Amino acid sequence: MGFFFLIKKFIPIPVVLAYLGCASLPPNTNRSYSEALPPDPKTQLAQATEEQLKKHPGLSGFYPLASGLEALVARMAAVAVSDRSIDLQYYIWENDLTGRMLMHEVLLAADRGVRVRVLLDDLNQGRYERGLAILDSHPNIEVRMANPFAGRSWRILDAMRFSTVNRRMHNKVFVVDNQTAIVGGRNIGNEYFWASEEMNFGDFDLWAIGPVVQDLSREFDSYWNSEIAYPISVLVNGFKPTAEDLQKLKADAAAAIEEAEKTQYAAALKETPMVKKFTREPLKLYWGKAEVVIDPPEKFRQHSKEQTDNLAHQLYPLIEKTQKELILVSPYFIPGKKGVQFFKSLNNRGVASLVLTNSLASSDVATVFSGYKGYRKDLLEQGVQLYELKPTPQKTMPKKSRVGASFSSAGLHGKIFVFDRRKVFVGSMNLDPRSATLNSEMGVVVDSPELAEAISKNLIANLREDSYQVLLDDRKNLIWKTTDDHGKEQVFTKEPETSWWKRLKAGLSGIFVPESWL
Repeated sequence: MGFFFLIKKFIPIPVVLAYLGCASLPPNTNRSYSEALPPDPKTQLAQATEEQLKKHPGLSGFYPLASGLEALVARMAAVAVSDRSIDLQYYIWENDLTGRMLMHEVLLAADRGVRVRVLLDDLNQGRYERGLAILDSHPNIEVRMANPFAGRSWRILDAMRFSTVNRRMHNKVFVVDNQTAIVGGRNIGNEYFWASEEMNFGDFDLWAIGPVVQDLSREFDSYWNSEIAYPISVLVNGFKPTAEDLQKLKADAAAAIEEAEKTQYAAALKETPMVKKFTREPLKLYWGKAEVVIDPPEKFRQHSKEQTDNLAHQLYPLIEKTQKELILVSPYFIPGKKGVQFFKSLNNRGVASLVLTNSLASSDVATVFSGYKGYRKDLLEQGVQLYELKPTPQKTMPKKSRVGASFSSAGLHGKIFVFDRRKVFVGSMNLDPRSATLNSEMGVVVDSPELAEAISKNLIANLREDSYQVLLDDRKNLIWKTTDDHGKEQVFTKEPETSWWKRLKAGLSGIFVPESWL
C-alpha cells in the first residue's frame, strides 16, 4: 500500500493537492554573476605545461584516465597545485572516503586564497545540504545547487513539480586555474575511484590542457550563471553556519587523509604508474583539435520537440559522417525503435557497429536494463556487434591502467564513442532517452587518430575476456559467448551469472516506468 493511497484514503483529495502543491522555491535573485578567471602565465600549472603547449600550437593535450586510482590522483594533484581558481560541476559528490579526501584538498586551496565554485545537482546532494552550507561559508568558496527541490526535508512535496524535478544536471567537469580540466563520466565517490569494498564502477575521463580548457570553463559559467543554479544559502531554511562548524568540517576532511593512510587503498594510490611518472618524466599526452559539446541550460525548460540544439543533435553529424566503424560504450543503453532503424541504416551503408554495455549481472539499475533487453534481437539482426560486460571482468583491475580499459568489478559507467578511429567523444551522456531529452549532458569531441586508435585497440583486445558477446543461435534465440580464464570458450543460454529472481525482477521492473524516463 503506497503513501499516496494512504493519504488519499484519510485526507480529502482537494486537501492532498493543496498540500502537495504548496512547495515552492525561494526567489533566486541574489546570486552573483561570475566568470572563470583568465589563465595566468605565472601559475604553477602554466609553467608546467608551457613547453608542451608551445610544441603543439592550437591543439589540446589529453591524458586518458581509465584507472580509478589515477582519476583520483589527477584531481587531487591538480587541486594541490592550484593558484587562482577551482570550478567543480558534478551530479554526485559523496561524503565518503574519497569525497572527503578531495574536500580536504579543496579546503586547503581555499585557505591559500584560491577561489572555489562548486555546482552540484540537488537530487543526491540534498541530504548533505548542511555540510555544503558550511563549505559555502568559507570566504573563498561558493556552492550552488542545480534544479533544486522545494521540499528540502520532504521531497514528496515536489510531487506536483514532477516534470521539473525529473530533469537532472548530469554534467561532470573539473577545471583548475582555467589551465587544466578533467571531463568524462565519473562522479566523486568511492565506487568511481576503485575505493569501495562493495562495488566499483569502471569509468573513463580525459585530463586536458590547452584551448579546450577555456571552452570547458565557458560551459561551467553558462550553468553557474543560469536560473537553474541556486545558492545553497537560500535553500537551507535559515541554517547559519558558524566558524566552529567550518573548523569541524576541515577536521573531518583532514581525518579522511589519515583514514586512507591506514588502508590498502593508500598503498595502491602510491603505486599507480601516474604517481611514479610525476617524479621522473612528463605524462604521455594525445594531441588534437577538441570541441566541447553540451546541452544548454535551457534544456531544463524545453519539451523534447523544442530541443533542436541538444547534445544528441550535436553528435549526430559525426555519426552521419562515419564511413567504416562506430564504437559505442554506454553503461545504460536503450536504443528505442528509432535507434534500431538508425543501426539498420548504418549496416546498409557498410558501417560496422560495435556496442559495449552492461550485462544484467553487472548492471546497477534493473529498470534501465529492462528497457534495453527487449531490443537485443533487433540490434543483432541489424548487424550490431553486441557485448555485455561481465560483473567481474578483471580480478587485478586496480593494478592495470590501460587506455580504454574502462571496466570494473561491478559495472560499466564510462561513456565513449569512437568514430572511424579518428574522433572520440568522452563525456557524461548515456545512450538512453533520459540523457537524450531529460537530463543535461556534456563532453568533448577530440580529433586525434592516435587517441582513437589507442582506445579502440585496447577495448577490442579485452572484449572476449572481459565481456559476453551476445549472439543469435540457429533458432533466433539469444546466447552469450565468452572466454574463461583458461582460454576455453563458454556458451550460455540464459543471462550469465544471474539468479532466476534477478531475471524476474529485470523483466517486471520496466513495466511501471515509461521508457522515455529511463
